[in-house]
Amino acid sequence: MESFPDAGNPSWCTKQKDKRFKTEATIRLVKLEMLMKFLVLSDAHGVYSHIAQLLFKAGDVDAVCVIGDITDFGPNSLVQELLSLLGEDVPTLMIPGNCDLPTIVETIEESPAVNLHLKSFDYDDIKFLGIGGSNPTPFNTPFELSEAEIQSYVDTLLTDVGETTVLLSHTPPKGFLDAVDSTHVGSEAILRAVGIVDALACGHIHEQRGTLIAGKTTIVNPGMAARGFGAVVKILPEEKANVSLIQG
Repeated sequence: MESFPDAGNPSWCTKQKDKRFKTEATIRLVKLEMLMKFLVLSDAHGVYSHIAQLLFKAGDVDAVCVIGDITDFGPNSLVQELLSLLGEDVPTLMIPGNCDLPTIVETIEESPAVNLHLKSFDYDDIKFLGIGGSNPTPFNTPFELSEAEIQSYVDTLLTDVGETTVLLSHTPPKGFLDAVDSTHVGSEAILRAVGIVDALACGHIHEQRGTLIAGKTTIVNPGMAARGFGAVVKILPEEKANVSLIQG
């Protein structure tokens, strides 16, 4: 049997406890280092006066996710204006909204941002998926897709889920953060992702700022960036995404 000649010494016992606590603290620190924290912004509609304050409120983040209605029916050049405010310290992931011109996808593709529309992006241990535009609205906005189109795109995207997956969708899933005058106007096709992805960030419905959990999926609408609203999403291994709504 291994002997510990100093085991009866109180100071030796104290040192061993301190050593164990330091080891446990190191393990906790390693776990915290696996944290993914990102800022979500939606519906700026070309009004960027709150962006600097939102960045300040968010603090250090690993990425910024811009989930549509970057402009208000153009011009596409506003993408560069927004990116100049966001800076290049961390990646910016972008999808268009229904009030953006379809040609904005090209502008995002040619910019320093990551164009996530109908694409996936692996960032550390997180898989990001994206789909911009919206399902049909009564307003005939520039970037609308039929439910059949959205379903086709979503089905393709969902073949590429990872261990931890975040879906960025401008339009919300049907029945979740999508009510307008008691009518649910979200997308049936986007609803297919609920229960599959770990987090789903959506915008589009300005009145439905908030967050909720459906099965394994945390859903968040950060609100209108044009009014100074945003959200910070934190993801830790083996935990549900944690969301903080912020105002700048």
